[in-house]
Amino acid sequence: MSTIDVNTLLEEKSEDFKLELLSGNGGLGRKITVSDINRPGLALIGFFEHFPYERIQIIGTSEYAYLKHLDYDVQVKMLNEIFSHKNAVCCILTKGLESTDAMMKVFTDLGIPLLRTELSFSSFIGDLIYYLDGKLAPSIKIHGAMTSVYGLGILIVGKSAIGKSECALELVKRGHKLIADDIINIRKCFGQTLVGSSVEITKNLIEVRGIGIINIKDLFGIGTILDESLIELVIRLEEWDPLKKYERLGINEYYTEFLSVKVPEITIPVVPGRNIAGIVETASLNQRLKSKGYSAVRDLRDRLQKEINRNSL
Repeated sequence: MSTIDVNTLLEEKSEDFKLELLSGNGGLGRKITVSDINRPGLALIGFFEHFPYERIQIIGTSEYAYLKHLDYDVQVKMLNEIFSHKNAVCCILTKGLESTDAMMKVFTDLGIPLLRTELSFSSFIGDLIYYLDGKLAPSIKIHGAMTSVYGLGILIVGKSAIGKSECALELVKRGHKLIADDIINIRKCFGQTLVGSSVEITKNLIEVRGIGIINIKDLFGIGTILDESLIELVIRLEEWDPLKKYERLGINEYYTEFLSVKVPEITIPVVPGRNIAGIVETASLNQRLKSKGYSAVRDLRDRLQKEINRNSL
């Protein structure tokens, strides 16, 4: 299971989210395990059934106004009941709200981080959940190359030395964008969506046999790279097998599966002299047409049926 700690949240997003640490710096190592958040309104009045202690707790203007209405000792009691749980993570005040004396005591004593953002609840919550979804999403790493061709995220896979990196390089030279080469990090985000990205150590780099490692960003410019993209088509490169029957009409649909999510797959046989990059470009455009409901096979079938009907008259 993927996790991050509160310190990582602060290091990566304190500027974007306008976050500051008010108290509980000893608990910055506490693990965030879920992307859902919680507003502890019911808990503040003493209702704890099914309370999600493992979530980040967000205190907005409504919860804050109720807390301020309580006596100091009652505030301490209620906050202790919420945040003394072993799975407690942290608490975030929104809209630049000032911490109460009771908050400072409880979060300091418990070692639970108390953070504050200048953003309103509605402005902050969507960005926070989006960030946590990306960080905590199930992920795997595979060998391959990934490019964005005409805006479509294409994952190129196949055996070692089949030409994945060379294909990606040629696509970059044709004006498309590199996402990753060699090791592809695949995350399952937002239900049934796969996102591919590079691992940090090989970011912007391609290994070309005979030349070595090249930096795509330095050679071709920053406009030729993307940090990540949806995986919308898998291209499988394999050596030409004269005994194998390859798809000729495109009648059958094939898929491959990552993290229980199916993605359309096309197998391209590789022989010397074949323009693989050009075929990948065509496959990308064809997949975009398919996603809009167009089928060349259906179009051909309709034309043949019209011709049969015309000749039968």
